[in-house]
Amino acid sequence: MYKIVNAEYSGDYKVLITFDDGQKRLADFYGFISKSLHPSIHKYIDKTLFQQFEINDYEIHWGTQFDIDPYDIYYGEFEAAESPYLAEIEALKEQYELVE
Repeated sequence: MYKIVNAEYSGDYKVLITFDDGQKRLADFYGFISKSLHPSIHKYIDKTLFQQFEINDYEIHWGTQFDIDPYDIYYGEFEAAESPYLAEIEALKEQYELVE
């Protein structure tokens, strides 16, 4: 089981996630939120709302609206493949020493 123990907002729609095994991932939720047709998810395109996430039961949650499975984050489902913030994400990966 993959447990999120910490999540830090890293700008735009990026969150630095720390798992209980010490692994870290820089997740970018822009694509997920911007493409969602569900109003309870799409409303988090508002960055002020997006920043109001919390860790509950080792998962990242945005209120009662939605949560993301830690497994998907751990295995790169939220890597920044199509984000408009790719350059910033690469710089943050270097800063957090997440570059392989």
